[in-house]
Amino acid sequence: MFRFILVNILMLVVLVFFTQNSLIFYIEQRFHSSFGLDELLKGTEFSKGAEIFRAFGVFVDTSANVILENNSQSADTAVFEPNKQNDSEANITNDIMPFDDNITINIRASAQISDENANADTAIIEQSSGDKIVLKRGDSVLITGDSMMQYIGMIASQNYPKLGLKVLDLSKQSTGLLYKKSHNWAQVIKDTLAKNQDIKLLAMLIGANDPWGRSINGRFYELNSSEWREFYARRVDEIYKIAKASNVKVLWLSLPCMQKTDYTKKIELLNEIYKSVSEQNGQIFINTSEYLCQNDNFLTHLNIDGKRSKIRQDDGIHISKIGSQILADEILKRIEIE
Repeated sequence: MFRFILVNILMLVVLVFFTQNSLIFYIEQRFHSSFGLDELLKGTEFSKGAEIFRAFGVFVDTSANVILENNSQSADTAVFEPNKQNDSEANITNDIMPFDDNITINIRASAQISDENANADTAIIEQSSGDKIVLKRGDSVLITGDSMMQYIGMIASQNYPKLGLKVLDLSKQSTGLLYKKSHNWAQVIKDTLAKNQDIKLLAMLIGANDPWGRSINGRFYELNSSEWREFYARRVDEIYKIAKASNVKVLWLSLPCMQKTDYTKKIELLNEIYKSVSEQNGQIFINTSEYLCQNDNFLTHLNIDGKRSKIRQDDGIHISKIGSQILADEILKRIEIE
């Protein structure tokens, strides 16, 4: 019995030794504080376990990306698999221009949903083009975001090269901008742009994991507080500043309306920030609810070419392949290829 308990304790210690960053990240998300664990372990011998685990993860992720990239180039169709990218915990400065609550933007509607033959979960969609981003053949489009973007990235990787554009899809599930310890998007994007000079457009759809309060400088702030809004707006603006430094355009997609009303209200707050910061930086913002919702109400299906097509997944959050195809096409409509 003693040996059994000892073995389990040793296994637990080994598990914590290698996955300490993930555990601290979970604690911070769950309790909005790390309780000083990250500072306590920093620079100690125990922290080396996280470095070993991260290095192993990079090796596995890199190998998987090579296989997926080769498969996507040789096949006309592909099975949806989450792409992974090296997690980074390097600190990016937050010394960025404060968020201006008064900034607004008017994006021309590029889709109209007809009320004819429409019901609570079905509508007819008509699309038209909007603002243009000029790219040259051979330029690359960087796809970034959370699980909301992954089908879009997969479709873009299949279709955009047919038009002379390269695609680098780094979309990664369970990521966001609210926390950086698990996946630091600002650092990932900065490193990727530095290594890939042919990237001229960054497309981002993110935030499904972000509409929650968090601790900022040791004090907890609720979602929609002025402190939280400014903090999150700085995180968004940081992406634009990094892209601008590399002369890369940004096309930001909003989160679509969700099935649950209370979740949609939280999402609307994030979209207001995305929209305002996009205008502040003179870039393009796409309201995805224009294509996937009816009057900002959740839809499961659209009538497309006379066929009732499922555009959202059963969880009431994620976008289906068909819905993602609509948005991937809309991104293309904002691009002019020379």
